[in-house]
Amino acid sequence: MNRAKRPIIGVVAAEANCIEQRQILKGIVEQAQKLGYDTAVITNVFNTQNEDSPMFSENEVYDLILSEDISAIIIISESFVNETLRKKVASYLARRDIPIISVGSLHDEFKPFVFRSINTSDENDTEEITSHLIEEHGYTSIDLLTGYDYVDVSHNRAEGYRKALKKHGMPVDESKIHFGDFWMNSGKELAEKYIRGELPMPQALICANDYMAFGVLDVFVRNNISVPDQIAVVGYEYIDKRTLYSPLLTTYQRNRTELGRSAIHIIHEKLNFNLDYEFLPPSGTLIKGDSCPCGRDNTQFYQELDLLKAKKDYEFWNLYSSLDQELTLSRNLEEFSATLGSFHWLLRNAANIILCLYSNWYEVNSPASDIMTCRPIVPWTESAPLEISKYDFASFFSLHSEPAVYYFDPLYFGSHPLGFIILRYDEPDTYDDIFRNWIKTVSNSLEFLRMKNDIQYLSKCQNLSEQRDTLTGMFNSQGIKKAYNSAVLHGDKELYMVMLKVCLFEESSSQLSNDKRIDAILDASKAISKFCGNHDVCGRISDNTFICLVQSNASPDTLSDCLASILIQHRKYMENFGVDSFICTAEKCVDSSFNDIIRICSEKADKLISSISERRLTSHYNQLSEIRNYVYMNPIETFDTTELHKRFSGSTGYFRSIYKQCFGSSFHKDCISARIAKAKYQLSTTTLSVMEISEKCGYLDSKYFLRQFSASAGMTPIQFRNLLKS
Repeated sequence: MNRAKRPIIGVVAAEANCIEQRQILKGIVEQAQKLGYDTAVITNVFNTQNEDSPMFSENEVYDLILSEDISAIIIISESFVNETLRKKVASYLARRDIPIISVGSLHDEFKPFVFRSINTSDENDTEEITSHLIEEHGYTSIDLLTGYDYVDVSHNRAEGYRKALKKHGMPVDESKIHFGDFWMNSGKELAEKYIRGELPMPQALICANDYMAFGVLDVFVRNNISVPDQIAVVGYEYIDKRTLYSPLLTTYQRNRTELGRSAIHIIHEKLNFNLDYEFLPPSGTLIKGDSCPCGRDNTQFYQELDLLKAKKDYEFWNLYSSLDQELTLSRNLEEFSATLGSFHWLLRNAANIILCLYSNWYEVNSPASDIMTCRPIVPWTESAPLEISKYDFASFFSLHSEPAVYYFDPLYFGSHPLGFIILRYDEPDTYDDIFRNWIKTVSNSLEFLRMKNDIQYLSKCQNLSEQRDTLTGMFNSQGIKKAYNSAVLHGDKELYMVMLKVCLFEESSSQLSNDKRIDAILDASKAISKFCGNHDVCGRISDNTFICLVQSNASPDTLSDCLASILIQHRKYMENFGVDSFICTAEKCVDSSFNDIIRICSEKADKLISSISERRLTSHYNQLSEIRNYVYMNPIETFDTTELHKRFSGSTGYFRSIYKQCFGSSFHKDCISARIAKAKYQLSTTTLSVMEISEKCGYLDSKYFLRQFSASAGMTPIQFRNLLKS
């Protein structure tokens, strides 16, 4: 039940500091305040597309969507660039039975949960730009540079261009519509074609976003093409960076602020059981500049310069302030909060800053608690800590008499969540890109404070040089031996030693530069770390030998197979050395001494290495090995093996025969094994569902995937995952 003083509208966005999201948020906050709503913006900060990046853990903040204090949700769908993140957010939306509306382009993952989607009209906007060039400047030769040809929005913008030409009785020449990639390089490439004479230069060029227009201007300026005398250039979307380019770009600003206002109107009607709010896509505004004959609007231009100056000031203050150093000197949270509060002026317009930490934020290996300790830190507010549930928005929203907007931004270090920062603003104009460096400083300093007060960490540091491998940071032979001798088993698990030997054959290593060999070793160490996770112990005991001490109920074969499957997905290693360059062995430790279990694993490894050495003498081995490496690095592509057969100089029948003779397995079976290895990697290192994993491995039929996996692994995917997690 919502216990808040006022209804709370949740806004779910990614990278809310970007201008595209800020324009929408301005309208949302402005209208919400007029109607008496509080706004809770749940957002990440860096919005990385790389799922393996430690920064991806910032996305844990989105479980705040589950707060029962939220009355309705507005999702800025197009801001979510990562498919895995979209699915994560969609899983939270699926658990909410409240009105949800999408603003901007709508991703498929969110469609089942959205009762209404609104957007500006790309077609109408581009028609308006084209009509301006025809009516105001009399241009009859106009080109259009739009985006990717496989994206709907590119074709919508092209259609608006066509409509304007037809409306003015002008012919539509499809050769004047050019497809790019929404980035500066495609603008540069088109400009160079005009200059080289490969394409006739028109009187005017419309670019379907500002980035492509900036690329065009850069090339024209460097080649003495006078804009707009020789050719006029107009952009689209107004990303607020035109003061950095010359001449000042004429562009078109979509009315995303009105879009935000409309979203609140629709939510308001929905919450009050009224008829749906009638929505018409709002028209935008032409922002005049010097790249068309209109010339700049000086009032607009000076406003942009004022904003740019203010941003530069804050960038300078954040760069040269002593915040980071003073935070690292803090001895406890009270000092930390006081120091942070004394630098509140680094955040423009913030009315309050609340530091919310999980009650167990300092416990690295524990799941984050649902209970948080929240401290307002600006000097003019009550600073007593408040212990509440992380979903309890009402407790601090209700402290203020007037509606405001609250931003929930994640605090984390690596994969370890610390909590979040809540920023309150009493006006629609909120934080921007500069906030990134500020929150990074806060997160890093919190982790430093945690380590400084962690006695166990300090005691480990004393022996760091003696027990750690200098290249990887893992235990060395002395450190892993000490860990083995002090191992304490948990529950009914057994202790296993898993040995990985890499870079087996010197002739392969000698062909690589030292840097590439180091990169490969480090990539292998990352695979080992993923295999061990946070609970098992790993080390590098010699140049090419890694050891894992694993407590598990799985068999030795399952453990060694899992580690091999993880290493195969690490491209830096595989591209340099390949499938035949490593071996994995595993043995149950029982009551063996460290030296004895090392000897047993090494003897087993030597036999496997000898077997690989023998097949390296096989005729055509190098060619076959290259094909096999490709299969394991690109398992989805091998569903159609015709092209791979062509890589072999002999006949298909001879290829299959000598392939099996060389590797002891048929080519078809290796193709299946490569896909199953990818599946084992996903099962052991992610929380993706079996259906999602089957899709990632190229299987359109999940039942067929289950049959192939069970036949290969001797167990179902769920059994495999549970065995490794147990």
